Amino acid sequence: MFFINPSDVTDGVQSGLYLCGETIIPSLFPFLVLSDFLIRSGTVNKIGCKLSFLTEKLLRLPGCSACVILMSLLGGFPVGAKMISQLVEDHCLSNFQAKRMLLFCVNSGPAFIIGTVGTAMLSSKQCGILLFVAQTVTAIILAFFSRFFDKSQMISCAKLNVSCKSDCITDSVASATSATLSICAWLILFSSMSKLLLRLAERGSFFKLALILSEVTTGCAFAANNLPVFMLTPILCWAGLSVHLQLLPYLKKINISLRDFWLLRLINCTVSMPVSWILFNLFPCEIQVFSSFSDVIIKPYSVSVPASVAMLLLGAFTIIDINLASVKKI
Repeated sequence: MFFINPSDVTDGVQSGLYLCGETIIPSLFPFLVLSDFLIRSGTVNKIGCKLSFLTEKLLRLPGCSACVILMSLLGGFPVGAKMISQLVEDHCLSNFQAKRMLLFCVNSGPAFIIGTVGTAMLSSKQCGILLFVAQTVTAIILAFFSRFFDKSQMISCAKLNVSCKSDCITDSVASATSATLSICAWLILFSSMSKLLLRLAERGSFFKLALILSEVTTGCAFAANNLPVFMLTPILCWAGLSVHLQLLPYLKKINISLRDFWLLRLINCTVSMPVSWILFNLFPCEIQVFSSFSDVIIKPYSVSVPASVAMLLLGAFTIIDINLASVKKI
């Protein structure tokens, strides 16, 4: 398929680069640095000790989960899973608590939902806000009701002794750089297949479903033209195979299989549908969908300077980080 339609692949890669430079890196990278630093510096546990009475009573989770839930809703897909895996490594969360949190801490950020999906795809900021509210309400519902299935023992704040090291900020930047580069690589790979999937989607329902499940941006763009607007919420909650593969290193640290993670995503999607349907019936809004995915994401044959500079810098930082790691080992 790549050899038959090389121009489609090229256009898809350009779209992916543009999306990385204009949306992903500016909105996600700062959150990845911040979330990593909050854990390495021990700030999450310090804040968690003050909020533990709330999280333990309402959600049956340790106090450190409060920052994770908030950052997962504001920062976007990888932030929540990354923070959860770090807390598991620091023995602040049990494996069961971590798996349970994956049920409601894998969320799209407001910048993507309101800006890209709402304003760009649907020409309605109100719709974007409703989609974000639907996702947030779904997360709150699942966080509360899943507490009845959790019998894990709470970890006392007094037992958590995490101090800030002198190099925690540099480690946070290096970790965020590596994570962002991986996210961009997966996004560009799936973007290269987007136009091919769009062509196949014209041939039957199976390919339409494959398109929606593969990558969240392309899936939302296709659904905006072909499905009721409330159906965009479960697509956002599913997040797409591209995001799932981005999360795979963190899922391994949490010790959860991809099959079980998919089950959690399906539960989240199922709960989100009636929530979204109710919200859009209570607050109806007019939408005006765009003509095609490429019209919004990238102008044909254009060059994105921010994307090029950002990708070069990320590559340079990653090479430097690898070299420094090699020197330390020697």
